[in-house]
Amino acid sequence: MTVLALVVLSLQAGAGVEIDSSINYFQDGDYVSLDGYESDDSHVSYQSFSGGVGSGWTVGDGESFGLTSGYANAGNMSMGVSAQSISTANNRHLSDASISTSVSNRLMISPGASGLVEGDTTTLAIHLRLDGSLQGEATSYPGKGWSHAEMRAGLSVHDYAIQIDTGEGFWSPSQASFGASCELEAYDVYKSVWGYSYSANWEESWNTESNISPYDSYHNSWSATELGESFLYQAGDHFDTDELTFLVEAIIGHTLDFDADLYVYVDANNDAVSWADFANTFAFSVVSTVHGVGLDWEIIPEPSTMLLLLLGVGGLLMKRKQ
Repeated sequence: MTVLALVVLSLQAGAGVEIDSSINYFQDGDYVSLDGYESDDSHVSYQSFSGGVGSGWTVGDGESFGLTSGYANAGNMSMGVSAQSISTANNRHLSDASISTSVSNRLMISPGASGLVEGDTTTLAIHLRLDGSLQGEATSYPGKGWSHAEMRAGLSVHDYAIQIDTGEGFWSPSQASFGASCELEAYDVYKSVWGYSYSANWEESWNTESNISPYDSYHNSWSATELGESFLYQAGDHFDTDELTFLVEAIIGHTLDFDADLYVYVDANNDAVSWADFANTFAFSVVSTVHGVGLDWEIIPEPSTMLLLLLGVGGLLMKRKQ
């Protein structure tokens, strides 16, 4: 029998991050739900299990299991999440796991040594990268396996001092935004009807826009079928925006509110396994294109994370080795 323990680590008190996790699995003849939530001003780390693969837990035939983990850091504006769902051969109940993180921080723009004055405009460059992977496995006998995994992420930047009268109230437009998603399905199919044994589908997209940068987007999808003689089919892909840079026009003396979120969901039915691993990188940095402009974050990095920022985009957003 599997024994679960919640481990929630809150590091450095101080209200810009939160993590929300939910797992539903089937054991001992009934559904079990495991939910967890943690918030903090600075950063948090979360795990829905005490050990992990290889630590001694087992999943009995006809049962299922799930795990989640994640972190969020407002100081260096980074976060990561991962989730896994495992369903055994004679389990006929859908099992799933999800985890989401969100990070908020506020940037004050001051003249500094630039020679500009309050009310002047300056240009900021946002450097951003998101990468991770989705994986699914489906087994055809004795149960028809079905696995599904998805990811969603976003970033928005607002200057709430800018208000537009819509006639029905005031609205603050986004100064910049980023959105991304990917999804994978891998499953067993009935060969006698469809002519193949397994199928997988992948779809991914991302976009950026700002008040001065042109809208930019990317989309890719593929599907695959296999007439396999084995009982196991595996499918997966790696998602990577590479380093994105987009420009934002900002006003000296104003503040910009940065809000970012990252979410993964996986489910498995019958004999299948699915997981989403975006624990590596969702991070960004902000620099002024005008020398001397002061950028003062409300939540600043601790000394241990300051080095990452000093290394610049090359260090903070280093390409993951596969």
